[in-house]
Amino acid sequence: MRAPVFPPPRSILIVCIRLIGDVILSTPLVSLLKSAYPVAEIDYLVNRGTGEFLEKDPRVRAILYTRNREGRVPAGEPEPGYHFRIFRSYDMAINLNASDRGNFAVILAGRKVRVGFHPVGYRLRDAWKRFMMTHPVPFPFAIHVARVSQLAAEAIGIPVPRLDAKVFWDREDEARVDGLLRQEGDPGPFFVVHPFARWRYKYWLPDRFAKVSDAIVEGYGLRPVWTSSPDLEEMRLLREAAALCRFPPALCAGELTLNGVTCLLSRAALYVGLDTAVSHLAATTGVPMVVLFGPTIAERWSPWNNDGPVAQQCPLPRGTQRTGRMILIQKEWEYVPCGKAGCDGKGGESRCITEIRIEEVLDAVRELMGAPPFLGGAWAR
Repeated sequence: MRAPVFPPPRSILIVCIRLIGDVILSTPLVSLLKSAYPVAEIDYLVNRGTGEFLEKDPRVRAILYTRNREGRVPAGEPEPGYHFRIFRSYDMAINLNASDRGNFAVILAGRKVRVGFHPVGYRLRDAWKRFMMTHPVPFPFAIHVARVSQLAAEAIGIPVPRLDAKVFWDREDEARVDGLLRQEGDPGPFFVVHPFARWRYKYWLPDRFAKVSDAIVEGYGLRPVWTSSPDLEEMRLLREAAALCRFPPALCAGELTLNGVTCLLSRAALYVGLDTAVSHLAATTGVPMVVLFGPTIAERWSPWNNDGPVAQQCPLPRGTQRTGRMILIQKEWEYVPCGKAGCDGKGGESRCITEIRIEEVLDAVRELMGAPPFLGGAWAR
């Protein structure tokens, strides 16, 4: 580990110009920086629509936004003139991926310390990513994304005893969750189902979600709560899928922010979802969770277990596996995970997730929750 050769910074910029999941998995770095530099002010630079949840993080001073160039761009505009705002404004700037935009922002912003990642191996077109950084770091592919924070911290001499991904909520979020649960009736114990992901190739089948939901109601006496984003198409699909349930779930169709959803998940007895940002939120709360993966590389993108070791990965390259209170289900096929956007490579259906059986999911629920007290229906087998 390199020993620090600079005075403690008073201002730090974290750059994470990627997707929501990346930003959630970057939050361990905030804790590490605050432990090493308690008086430092920390700002974030993120894509619009990916980091608004950070505005309620008491450890973060300000969030700056750049244009979101990803597909399905969320509503909202980039913050005008953020380049001028960050120019030579920070004692330390850290980029958490090897992107050109992120590294350029670090070079622009960091006065004294600039931490940036570059692709492994020598390519002339990437040379500036090494030479313009005070602390250049090779970006490893085969590592969990949460551990990128570890590499950045160790590059500047900060010890990493643990990595905690954290999302905060406030009293306003708590009041909205209370109101949502009250308006839907019985305030008893509940579980959450989030049957959507950003991309269709990560979808399971709605009738199977309905059957899993009904079985959990029958077996454990929990109340079902189904959630979606505010996307109009996703809200429509939520209502259609929920209509397949024999035990109608309470619907949270985009009413909550990511902070509010995290608050809701923190109170749940169980979570069932897909390879999506909401599953990363669920993991930050420690709720028992079953998550279904298709072609995504789980070694890099599985929800992070805050109670696990720093060097954690999914134990296996594929197949059903458990990490802490999370069980990840992925088909144990030779070509899984392929990392492609669906079997057609264009975002269509992925057989490796649509062929996950209801029984596999219920077996995972039983492993996490114990034998169901009520053994009728799907549990009587």
